[in-house]
Amino acid sequence: MTTVSAPQPAAPAPRPAGGFSAPPPAPAASVYQRPGLWLRMKKHRHFYFFVAPFFVLFGLFGLYPLVFSLFLSFVKWDGLTPMRWVGLGNFSVMLDDEILLTSLWNTLVIGMLYIPPMLALAFLLALALNTSWLRARAILRASIFLPCVTPMVVIAIVFGLLLSAEHGLLNHALSYVGLGPVAWLNSVEWSKPSIALLVIWRWTGYNMVLMLAGLQGISADYYEAASVDGATRWRAMWHVTLPLMRPTFVFCMILSLLGTVYMFDEVFVLTKGGPGTSSTNFGLYLFNLSFNDFRFGYASCVAYTVSVGVLIVSLVLNRFRHGHGSDA
Repeated sequence: MTTVSAPQPAAPAPRPAGGFSAPPPAPAASVYQRPGLWLRMKKHRHFYFFVAPFFVLFGLFGLYPLVFSLFLSFVKWDGLTPMRWVGLGNFSVMLDDEILLTSLWNTLVIGMLYIPPMLALAFLLALALNTSWLRARAILRASIFLPCVTPMVVIAIVFGLLLSAEHGLLNHALSYVGLGPVAWLNSVEWSKPSIALLVIWRWTGYNMVLMLAGLQGISADYYEAASVDGATRWRAMWHVTLPLMRPTFVFCMILSLLGTVYMFDEVFVLTKGGPGTSSTNFGLYLFNLSFNDFRFGYASCVAYTVSVGVLIVSLVLNRFRHGHGSDA
């Protein structure tokens, strides 16, 4: 009869010096290789096909003109003859360009004439339309916003009838109070205020909508807390509404700055920059430089230089969104 011996237990592993057992070996980590860029693009090619039209159009009509105009800043070109490299010559010409300085000064004056009253009027209208007791608020909002979507041809006809020196309605109204006719569109003194009047009429409604959105974004809890503390409506306006509306005001100022520098339609249909260059702003000057004088290289140089200045001013204004020196 055969006997089967019991299995002998495995001999214990030798202990290292110090009496501690060695840790078990770590399992081998699995190595994951991320697929290459081409494989990932091939896998998700359908999504790229859907977004491709945007990038193609942006490259053709956005990025390419931007880069090409930057190149034109360093050449002399009229669109017909071969380009001639001038380096920084276009930038040196700007220093002696009196018409450029005049257009920048006119742009500054027009902006100072219309931006403060336009923003103040837009804020007051937004306050009125934000009240709960006012009826037909939707109709009033649409009526005030309507001028900014009115075609410029209609605006030119209306303001031509309003500001005409011979048969204008405004001069007709001034005659009732004993004031003589004013050459609104044909005088050096009144051409810029006439443009400012048109811009106020056209863009107050747009800024009113932005102001109204800012007011409706203020929580009612702030006004309830101010009322508990005994604040009057005027003090609540000064200490609650205006500080919380600062980002909206700064945003409207930046938009107005951009609109002032690159304004073209209003000046072209109303005064065409006249008389002389008394109302020629930067936008109209850039148009004349490009499409009347065919100085595409110099026009690109001027456009880029002024755009850098506008960017710097916009960044400075943006610092005041949440207080002086704020990084937000």
